[in-house]
Amino acid sequence: MKAFAYPAGEPVNEDGLVELNQVSFVASAETIRAVAQFLIEAADKMEMLGDNYDHLHLQDSRSSWKENWPDIIVCKKYEENI
Repeated sequence: MKAFAYPAGEPVNEDGLVELNQVSFVASAETIRAVAQFLIEAADKMEMLGDNYDHLHLQDSRSSWKENWPDIIVCKKYEENI
């Protein structure tokens, strides 16, 4: 899998993260389904843990995820990071 994006501006924090205005995934249907399932599981965990939820990495949740594929991280929305 590969992921491509267009930045929407300058880095938003000291780690160099940038806000994106588009993300494109180039992958098989099977891989896209794995991403979709991960997003649903992350949302469920976010609701279950409430304030104790911080973030989850897709690469940590799927043993089939290849090392050279980009990681997808689902973070909790805070007022200061929106």
